[in-house]
Amino acid sequence: MTRREYQLVDVFTDRPLGGNPLAVFTNGGGIDDGTMQAIAKELHLSETTFVLPPTSKGADHRLRIFTPDTELPFAGHPTIGAAYVLAAGRDGTMWLEEGVGTIRVTSLAGFVQMDQPLPSFTGATVTRQAAAEALSLAVEEVRSDVPMQVGSSGLPFLFVPLANLKAVRRAQRPSALRANVYVFAVSGERSGSQVHGRMFDQGLGIGEDPATGSAQGPLGAYLVVHELVQGAPTTRIRSEQGFEIGRPSILDIEVDRAGAAITAVRVGGRCVSVGGGWLDL
Repeated sequence: MTRREYQLVDVFTDRPLGGNPLAVFTNGGGIDDGTMQAIAKELHLSETTFVLPPTSKGADHRLRIFTPDTELPFAGHPTIGAAYVLAAGRDGTMWLEEGVGTIRVTSLAGFVQMDQPLPSFTGATVTRQAAAEALSLAVEEVRSDVPMQVGSSGLPFLFVPLANLKAVRRAQRPSALRANVYVFAVSGERSGSQVHGRMFDQGLGIGEDPATGSAQGPLGAYLVVHELVQGAPTTRIRSEQGFEIGRPSILDIEVDRAGAAITAVRVGGRCVSVGGGWLDL
């Protein structure tokens, strides 16, 4: 048997046992696909990440990211958490190869930020009434002044804008919608937060995610385009998630805009090392 060590880090938090936990295997070479998936199911975290030598020119490392049920082409908290582990306290920039391409990640004084692929949006086919029923809410609690949309920077989410923080707290997992659903309100529990969200997955084996970094770039672009936050050439938004499941998470979004066009999105946060372990395989 071979001993495979991993580090455990909490992502999008500045204190242990908050944020979104992540296992990072810094030496993923020689582990086959099926074993990677089995390890992710064994650890049963939102995601488990394996670091490999890069195959793309210019990348420093390659990441493979698994939920308990499937491999993802891109995910936010594994990108941030893996970069935090690989940086080992050093400031600087690294390039991480993932299924959507090579992601630029910077570390500065404990804050880790990634450049996300530009988000794309399509209209939602679900009606307000159907969304409200699936979420166990009244139809009036789903906003009618801005649209529901599917947004993606590599992983699609159905964004459902809700009327207030109370509605977000009351929302139930909407399995009938057959999508990764991100509900949110322009409000916050903590001072400085502008948006409060929850993500319910479909087919990933997560349930409710404590912090969904891959959703934040599209969320930030949505908020800017629909003028739900005050716009600027670079708009900075603080997002919170995970409060309803006891894993408070704080995610910082930056959206660059030139005229009507979104030109860049960045997502970042802090991480805390909380331990590690090994598996004998």
